[in-house]
Amino acid sequence: MKKLFVLNLLLAGLTCSAIPASYAASPDSARYELEKVVMLSRHGVRPQTDTTGLEDATGKKWPKWNVPDGFLTGHGYAGMLVQGAYQLETWRDRGLTVGSPDACPQPGAVWLWAAPDQRTRATGAALLDGMFPGCGMAVHTTVNQHDPLFDTIEMGIAQPDEQVVYQQVRERMGSSQQAQKNWRKPVADLRQAVCADEGKSCAFLDKEWQVKINEKGKAKLSGPVSKGASIAETIRLQYSENLPLSEVAFGHVKTAQDVNNLMALHAAKYDLVSNTMEYARHGGSLLMRQLIGAISSGIGLTNKVNPDVRLQSPLVIFVGHDSNISQIQTMLKFNWQLPVYPRNDIPPGGSLVMERYRDKQTGQRFIHLTFSARTLDQWRYLSPLSEQHPLPEAEFNNADCHHTAVGELCPLNTFVKLAEKNLVDDGKGLVVFQ
Repeated sequence: MKKLFVLNLLLAGLTCSAIPASYAASPDSARYELEKVVMLSRHGVRPQTDTTGLEDATGKKWPKWNVPDGFLTGHGYAGMLVQGAYQLETWRDRGLTVGSPDACPQPGAVWLWAAPDQRTRATGAALLDGMFPGCGMAVHTTVNQHDPLFDTIEMGIAQPDEQVVYQQVRERMGSSQQAQKNWRKPVADLRQAVCADEGKSCAFLDKEWQVKINEKGKAKLSGPVSKGASIAETIRLQYSENLPLSEVAFGHVKTAQDVNNLMALHAAKYDLVSNTMEYARHGGSLLMRQLIGAISSGIGLTNKVNPDVRLQSPLVIFVGHDSNISQIQTMLKFNWQLPVYPRNDIPPGGSLVMERYRDKQTGQRFIHLTFSARTLDQWRYLSPLSEQHPLPEAEFNNADCHHTAVGELCPLNTFVKLAEKNLVDDGKGLVVFQ
């Protein structure tokens, strides 16, 4: 009981007034009742996944973290705990009936499935601890080393057309010479920030831009992006973790904007490869089917998915990686621009949220789709989340959506058709959640 009391005091101090002012003040907001939420979230802050690789590539000794490579940090856990509390308070105020500040959820009301990595499992625990402190909510994950929901391409399940992937990447990138010209300044900036003075350091920055596809259909760029993307991500993570500025990009970063200026090669990896439709639809269809099944459960709108009974929970959460969100985002053609991040960037804790509303006047169901994430400085300082300092958020809209008191709402049947449009059969018959 003492632990629950202390944790509730902490969360109360960090997540006050979660309802956006536009929602709370709107006279017709009560017309729409939030009855279901499905969220796909990236894990929280972690260190680099391969310190030796970074050091070999740059010729420099990289700063040490207090956890092993790739593990969620305590800072990352704390940020996701507060984020979970903030998100749930917002959903409850919009009508979601899952637990209460004084009571744990009923069995079957919440279900969370995480990728098997430590950082994703620990992020799931942080979210649930923030949402339901003291309730001991379970994080579910596969008993196997890999999960096809999150590793469809890596496991060789996806079968993208290699020629189509190659063509789509080349259409975005242009020739190797064009790419070299277009990213000349980002390459020079990264070289100045992280490369040793020795002539052989950062040799990857001088190599030719090329598209390579391995035997499992996984596409990669050679040249500056091959190591530059992960180096840029590591700089972002260093800043987000609140490492001393002398250790962030070896002292070459002073502000969040400085971090953003070094993110170009990371952004290129996603813009040129991960966000191409052929690659995304084959890598993301298995996960998209679960998202569709969850958000449409109990309505019977689709015959393309047969949802697991656990997806009927009012609150369903998946915790995976930025690559998973990138695939779903691309399939939905959902683009965003959050403050001081590259376009379509997916920071630690970034969350793709599907909210299902019921119009009390007509009984019709609608989807409110958003992407939200802490700013770099909100991560660095673990800033309280509140009405005055909310999670930056982007809304999905298209011609069939309309603006309401609760945001841009899209008819559920229209949204499901849109989500199904780019599905392929890769992995369709696989049994998941094992």
